[in-house]
This record gives sequence, C-alpha cells and structure tokens, in this order.
Amino acid sequence: MLGHGEQGGVGIGTARTVNVFLSGAEPLVAPRSAYLAQVRRIAPPQLLDRDAEFAELAGFCLQEHRGPYVWWQAGPWAGKSALLSTFVLNPPEEVRSRVQVVAFFIAARLAGSDTRAAFVAALTEQLTALTDEQAPAVIDEGLREAWLLDLLGQAAQACRQRQVRLVLLVDGLDEDRSTASGDHPHSIAGLLPADPPVGMRVIVAGRPNPPIPDDVPHWHPLRDPGIVRRLSASPYAQDLQRLGKAELRRLLKGSPVEQDLLGLVAAARGGLSGPDLRELTGAGLVAIEDVLHTVAGRTFTRRTAQWDPYTGPEVYLLGHEELQQAATSYVGEPRLAEYRTRLHAWADSYRTPANGRPPWPADTPEYLLRGYPGMLATTGEVSRLVDLVTDPDRHDRMLDLSGGDAAALAEIITCQDLVLAGSEPDLEAMLRLCIRRTNLTDRNTNIPTNLAAVWTTLGLPARAEALVRSLTDTDLQEQAMAAVAEATAAAGDVGRAEEMARTSLTHSSLLGQALTAVAKARAAAGDYDRAQELARSVESEPEMAEAVAAVAGAMASRGDYVQAERLARSRRNEFERALAVTAAAGAMAASGAHRRAEDFARELSDRGWQAEALAAVARALATAGHSDQARRVGNAAEQAIQSLTDPNRRARALTAVAIALAATGDHSRAKSLTDSLTDPYRRARALTAVAVALAATGDHKRAEALISFDLDEDLKAQMVAEVVRAVAAAGNYAQAERLAGSLADLSRRAQALTTVAQAMAAASDYDQARQVATAVEALARSQVDPSRQARALTAVAEAVAVAGDYDRAVALARSHIDPPWRDRTLVAVAAAVAAACAYDRAETIARSITIEGWQVEALTAAAKAAAAAGDYGRARQTAAGADGLARSIAEPSSQVWALAAVAEALAAAGQHDRARQVATVAEAGARSLTDLPWRERALTTVAEAMAAIGDPGSADGLAASITDRSLKGRVLIASARAVAAAGDYDLAEAMAFFYPAWRHRAMTAVAEAMAAAGDYDRAEGLAFALDTPWRDDALIAVAAAVAAARGYDRAEKLARACADPDWQAQALTVVADAVANSGSLDRARRLVCEALAQASWEIPLSVLARHWPQVVLRRVDKLSGNERS
Repeated sequence: MLGHGEQGGVGIGTARTVNVFLSGAEPLVAPRSAYLAQVRRIAPPQLLDRDAEFAELAGFCLQEHRGPYVWWQAGPWAGKSALLSTFVLNPPEEVRSRVQVVAFFIAARLAGSDTRAAFVAALTEQLTALTDEQAPAVIDEGLREAWLLDLLGQAAQACRQRQVRLVLLVDGLDEDRSTASGDHPHSIAGLLPADPPVGMRVIVAGRPNPPIPDDVPHWHPLRDPGIVRRLSASPYAQDLQRLGKAELRRLLKGSPVEQDLLGLVAAARGGLSGPDLRELTGAGLVAIEDVLHTVAGRTFTRRTAQWDPYTGPEVYLLGHEELQQAATSYVGEPRLAEYRTRLHAWADSYRTPANGRPPWPADTPEYLLRGYPGMLATTGEVSRLVDLVTDPDRHDRMLDLSGGDAAALAEIITCQDLVLAGSEPDLEAMLRLCIRRTNLTDRNTNIPTNLAAVWTTLGLPARAEALVRSLTDTDLQEQAMAAVAEATAAAGDVGRAEEMARTSLTHSSLLGQALTAVAKARAAAGDYDRAQELARSVESEPEMAEAVAAVAGAMASRGDYVQAERLARSRRNEFERALAVTAAAGAMAASGAHRRAEDFARELSDRGWQAEALAAVARALATAGHSDQARRVGNAAEQAIQSLTDPNRRARALTAVAIALAATGDHSRAKSLTDSLTDPYRRARALTAVAVALAATGDHKRAEALISFDLDEDLKAQMVAEVVRAVAAAGNYAQAERLAGSLADLSRRAQALTTVAQAMAAASDYDQARQVATAVEALARSQVDPSRQARALTAVAEAVAVAGDYDRAVALARSHIDPPWRDRTLVAVAAAVAAACAYDRAETIARSITIEGWQVEALTAAAKAAAAAGDYGRARQTAAGADGLARSIAEPSSQVWALAAVAEALAAAGQHDRARQVATVAEAGARSLTDLPWRERALTTVAEAMAAIGDPGSADGLAASITDRSLKGRVLIASARAVAAAGDYDLAEAMAFFYPAWRHRAMTAVAEAMAAAGDYDRAEGLAFALDTPWRDDALIAVAAAVAAARGYDRAEKLARACADPDWQAQALTVVADAVANSGSLDRARRLVCEALAQASWEIPLSVLARHWPQVVLRRVDKLSGNERS
C-alpha cells in the first residue's frame, strides 16, 4: 500500500518499512557508479509491506532454475519504481553478496532519462565502473550500442568469476520516448539481449501498454507471456492518482503563482529550487513553499540538491511520471514554450550577468548547471545547447561545485549525439564541442592519482568519485581507485573498501595493494581469519607476501605475538617468511616486546633477510626512545650484511640498516653505508630512505641536507617527494609545503602537496587538508603540457595554410616559443602551401627558416608536393636547390639527414639515378661518423631513403652493419614496403617473418603497399590478420586506397572496423577526404563530424580546412588555446 514517509515522497504499504536514505547497506549498483545518485532521486524514503515481492525478486536473482527474464507489469501508481529502486538500494541480505545490478529507470519527469541514448549512456557508465574498461570518448550510435553489449558480456563473465550474478534491471519500458518522433525508431526494449550472457538475468517493469515495440524480434523473451508477473494495484494508490490529477486541474485554474509554479516545473522537467522559482515568478519564498508543501503536496515532491546536499536548497519535481505527463498535456505546448522562454532568459542572465558580475557567478542555480541541458536536449534546442555546453566559464563553475569534469564531459557527449542525429550535422558545432571536450580532458591529465583518496578521508566521497571519473585514462583511474579503496579501509569501512577493490580494479598490482590495506585493517580490528583469507587471495606472489606481512605486523601490534609468529613461520617461501618476520618483529619491538622481537628476527637464517629484520627492530627501538638497545641491534644488523655479495640483495639490506642507524642517531655511519653503493640509482634510493627516516624522527635539517647531494634531477625530485611525505606525517606541515614548493616540475609539486594533504587529513586537520587539496586541484589543472600545446599550434598553423590564409599560418608558426617547434611548423606550412601549387610562396617560407637542416626538410616537402601534383619540372628544380643547400651543411650528421631527404625528393621527381648518387654520398657521410649510436642512426636514415627510392637491396646491405635491433627493424619495415611496392608480395611477407619482433609493423607496411597497388582483397585480408594496434594502422591505409579508387562504401566499412577510437577517427577522415574530393560533401560532412565526436580535433582538422576552410578560419583563436575569445 502506498503512503507518505516522514521525509515526504511515496511509500508502499503499512507493515514493512525500509528507509533507503538512512540505511548503511551497500546498494547493488557498483559503488563507483554515478547513476546511484539518479536511483536515489527515484526511490521513496520508505517502502512498506512488500516482503513478498522482495522475496520473489530475490528468488529470481538467485535461483538457478529461473530466468532469464521477468516482466513486472502494472498500471500507473502501483509502485513499480518504488519497489525496484528500493531493491537496488537496500536489497535483502542474501542478495547483497551474490548479485550485481546494472539499472536504468526510464523517467519522463527527469530530463534526459527517457531515451535509448540515455539508456546506453547510463549502462555504459555503470559497466565501465564494473569492468574498468575505458569508454571511447564518443563513437557513432551503432558502435556505441555494440560496445555496450560487449561490455555486458565482459561484466557478466567478471561477475561469474567472483561467484556473483549480473542482473540488468530496466524500469518504465512504457515511458520510452526513443520512438516518439519517428526519426529514430529504435527502442530501449529492442536493445535488451535476447540471450543474456553468462547467466545474466533481466528484470523489466512497465505498464501492459503500449505494446512491445516493432524492433523487438518475434523470438525475443519479451514476447513470451510466461515472463509476466502482475503487481497488484493499491486502492490507496488509486486515491493518490485521483487526488494528484485533481490538484493539477485546480492549479491550472488557480492563482497566477500556482499556474506558474506548475508550468515552470513541468517545462523544466524537475530540478528547480524554491529560490529558483522565486526568481522566475517574482513571488515570495513563503508563498511558493506554501503551494508546493501544503496546497499541492501530492503533486510535487522534493529532493536534496545533487552537488550540495547538505546546505543547498531542496529541488522540486512532479511526484509521479503520470503527473508529469498529465501536467504537460494540461498546460499545453504553447504555454510550455512560453515557460521555456522564461527559463532561457533566466539562464542568459547568469551567462552574461549585468552590473559587471562574472559569467556564471558563485550563486548560479544548480539547475542551470545540471538540469537545464537535459531540458534542452529533450526539447531538441540543439543550437542553444551547443552554446551552453561549450562555455568554459560554466564548466569552471561546475568543477567548483562537483569537484570534477565528468558531468561536463557527459553533457558534451549528449550534445554531440544530437548534432550527429540531424539530417545535416553542423560541422562548426561539432568542432566547437570537440575543442571543449579535448580541453576538459587535457586539464585532468595532471591530477595526482592519490588526491581522490584525500577527499574520501575528508568524508566527501561524491567529490572523490567526480575526480576519479574526470580521469579519462584507464590506468590513472585505477591508480586513483586503489588509493580511494586504501583510504576507505583506513577509515574502517573495510567491507566497502573490499567491494570497491574487487569491482573496480583489474591490474593485479593495484588490486593487491588495495587488498593488502583491507587485510591490514581487518587484522587491526581482530578479524584474523578474514584478514589471512584476503592476503592469500592476492594473485601476485610478491604482493601476496606484502599482504601476509601486513597482517602479521597488525597481529603483533595488537599484542597477539603467538598468532603473528605462527603466521610468519607458516610461510614456506623464504621471501614471504622473511617479509612477515620483519613486519612482526618490528611491530613487537614497537609494542615493548624487545627481546622477543630480536630473537624472532634472528630466526631467519639468510643473513640478508636477518639484517633487514634486525634493522626493523632497531628502528622501532629507536623510535620508542631505547637508544642503547637500538644501537646494539643496529650494529648486529650491520654485521649481518658483511658477507653478502649479490649487489641487489646487499643494496636492499644495506638500505634497511642505514635507515635503522639514522633512526638511532648515528647519521655518519648511515651516510657512510649509503656512500658505499656505487650504482647511482641504488644510492639515491638508499639516501632517500635515510632522509625519510630522519624526517620521521623530526630531524628535518639533516633530511634536507641529504637532498642537496649531487643527484640526477629526476631522482632528486623523487627524493624530495618522499621526504615531504615523511615531514608531513611528522606534523610539520609548513616545512613539508615549503619543500614541496621547491620542486620545479609542477606535476611533481602537485603530487608532493597531495601527500601533505593526506597527512593533514589522517591527523584530523580537515580544514587545512581541504585547503591544500583544493589548491592542488587548481595547480594540477593549471598545468599546460608544452609539447601538447606545441603540437596543437602546429596542427592549427598547417590547417590555416591548407585553408589558404598563408600569412596567418606563417604568423602562427612563428609564434612558437621553442625554436625547433617553430621550424618544424614552418616545414608543415611550406608543405601545405606547396600542395596548393603555390610553389614560389612555399619556397619563400622554406628559405625563411634559420636552421639549414629544417630548410632542406621544407624544400624537399615542397618538391614532393609538386611531384604529387604532376609538376615534375618544378619538383626537380626545388629538389636541386635542396641538394645544394644540403651539401653546404657543415655539421656531418645533419648533412646526412638532409641528403637522405633530398634523395627521396629526387626519386619522387623521377630522377632515380641522381637520387641514388645522393644516397651514396649520404651513406659515406654516415659511415664517417665516429660515435657509434649516431653512426647507426644515420645509417638507418640512409637505408630508409634507399628503400624509399626503390633500392631495398642496398638498404638491406646497410642493415647488416647496424647492431641496434630497433634500428634494424626500421630498415626491415622500409625494405618490406619497397619490395611489396615492386609487386613481390611473397618476398615482402617472408622478410616480415624474418624478424618476429617487427613482423606486425612490417606486415602493416606490406598491406599498405598492396592497397596502393590496387590489390584490395589481399591487402584487406592481411590487415585483418594482424593484431591490434597494427590492424588499425593497416586498415587506415587500405581504406584510404579503396576510397581513392571511389569504393566509398567499402572504405567506410573498413574505417569502422578500426577498434581504437583515435585510429577509427583517422580512417574516417581519410575516407571523408576522398568522398569530399568527389563532390559528395554531405556524406563527407557526416564522416568528419563522426571523427570529431570520437577523437581530438587535430585528426580531421586539415581535411576540414581543405573542404570547409571558413569553419576553421572562424575558430582559429579557440583552436590556438584562447577558448574564451
């Protein structure tokens, strides 16, 4: 039976009550999933009297003979969503440990939650959290759905391995608006798997009508009436429905304020707060709350703000899907359009405020940052949506509130989908979206992976999750999640920490690291059986040894010495036993059992391991103030290492002893031991360990003095970071921050400052920790990768040249700060200008380059462009000029590289004999170099040039004199390509197999040559036989050749076969170029738009400039980094 809970909303029944907001139970959706917040918005505060239905749902999920589908059917207001959302958030105990749910609740009253695209996005987000796969930035609709189904299979398999069942839950099939317009006749139901993988079960719910969509095949389980389970209607629910609709009709005839409140909430599709409605209506807050809380209490429901749930105002939405539909119908489209216009004007007042206020100020309503884009997407106002989601100031405000860029990236992807769905996708809109998406991605690449753990310790898991989800690199995400799991375990929530580790981490080392933290926390709480079970479950042997050692140490710290000794002695592997003894002995000494600790350490027969264990005891004694005993044990440890001869073992043991001696105050002996290490890396690591030990005892001055020793800059930076961690852990935050600030590299500085914030949070100094963590985020996001910035500027300059604005292109190239990048960009500009047959201008640009080698590079590029255009006379003239310039270069290695480039240009111009002569001169120059590495690199360049001019035999001869295997491989690839280009495919393939390490790259070159010669079938077959990523590389070449021969359909199919989004974007771009050259600009436009949706704008930019130059020229400032221009 339905009823109102104490916190408002709709409950069911009268007997059994479940409060899903106050319950501490784990939900069935993955803990990392942002969709949990959506489920909580849907669930009622209380669920009453549904024990039988809960039991039936549990049986369907758990019983082996059930499945694969069940369909709960009922009319409106029967409590379907309340039942299923509560089941997800607060399941029965027997279900929680054996079921993993991915869920989607189709909801018309929540903007952007009632389409197939929203279903795919929500499930993809949950499944990537489960599988730790990295979702492609954007792929076309068909591939995204195929990828989703593949993810379902992966997740089901992963769950099976954990002895858990995956359940897909979809509520509200009747609310699906995917087919409403008729433009996209594919429903959510049509995407549900007919044969769920690996034991997966599917729960769906909805009304009996409308009928099953046409795109669901006749053999699909949804068409089996046997899967239907009727949910009985509640008389009280019918009363609520009747009263709610009556309230709607009364509001429509009520006061102007009442009409406005209903119209605005219906038009906004939920999410407006009382203060928002006050601004929109001009009514007082008391009058608004009087309507929403009392007069129309059945019509509206309240939810906490998503990003500021503690202090933010509550937001309002219509209390049921039926009410949303009824309100939309009653108000009517003309009046809804008027209310939307009012919402637009309100949004514009925050985007461009009056009175000198900044755009999107701190008091911007959350609705304009979260709900408003969904309303625009739902109503199809794409142009306004593009303007909104490409606004960097708005995204900065969203970052301030949410702590990450996940929401910003998600709304951009939604907008891209809408643009692509149009009959004529807007190229400029797609370029703007791509620029914004790329910039958001770039600004998160330097976020320290342990920063999210700080927010977890501070009790802000939503901010931690937003930060993790902003990291688009899978490896970085996993590192961050491992740190979050460790922080969660340290905070005592070991069950949640273990669940996070097992569902979020796939890298064995990171999983082992997280499980070690959980095992240690379990042992510290006295749960030894579970702690040992967890430690033994770690797959990697070295990490399992660390986990067992952590458990043994925790046992000893609790005074359970017998248990700790028994665990350590039980390890048969010497390494595992040594680590466990060392950890236990150190903990014993720290807790006062000095003699027992020393005796236990001496049980290790291996002198190296014994030295490490004794060193741990000595360090613990020194820390506890027992200086004399510490020195005695430290001396014994030092004696133990004297007989060690293996350099690795000796360095490890010596470092442990040096740490112990430093802790006892014998700094000179500690320093002497580290100085005895001859290997710079081992010495640096030992010095670091000693410095950390000194910092931990409060001797910061001596610790800093060690850092001043002459070390490699990278090693020195690592050393500083470790000392910062120790100084901060000792509570000297100011000193730690000062040391961290001394790091010149901003990324390392951010990492070091994060350790300071971690220490503050661990010491319950939450205000300072929050301040430092916030500063770290700002520092990390302010970093600009110089090489990334330089590459982008080069791409823009080249595209501007392609678009025909040569002066601007040269100016952009000369704006490079770094001279090599400036010259490299001028080379690209000169080549683009030459490709447009502006040869004189291209040569002028080339000869303006100051470095002669780059001049030659630019002139040879211009010569090749002229040859490609069929102007061989001009090509020969330009190549001859390059030849003369190359011979005048005084520096021998630079001259070799320049002559090799000239040889290739002469061959392209048809002067093969002259090309061989120049290559011979280059070879002589290479052989005259006395430095072996430089000589071999020069010979490799010459060999590649010889292969390129059609002389693979000479190239192979040069390869015989090259000893470096990677350089040999480069020559092999060039020779195989040349042989294949000459038509001898069998020999080319045989050459590829001769060097297994380079086989795939060589075979890729062979496939390219086959395609260029028109043998498309053989090239395609060879490409598909390769492993990734070489398959994608070959497919691009084959697609380009097929498209050039006007086989556009086949070329597009080959391009879409590329698995990696970046590679696929490149393939789509080369096909688009060929299609546009044929005059089919509409088809080419769509292909370029898809490329922009998948990858960086740098990939399709030149093609975009060639065929739609004004689009690029209008966006040069934004492309060059000035996004707010």
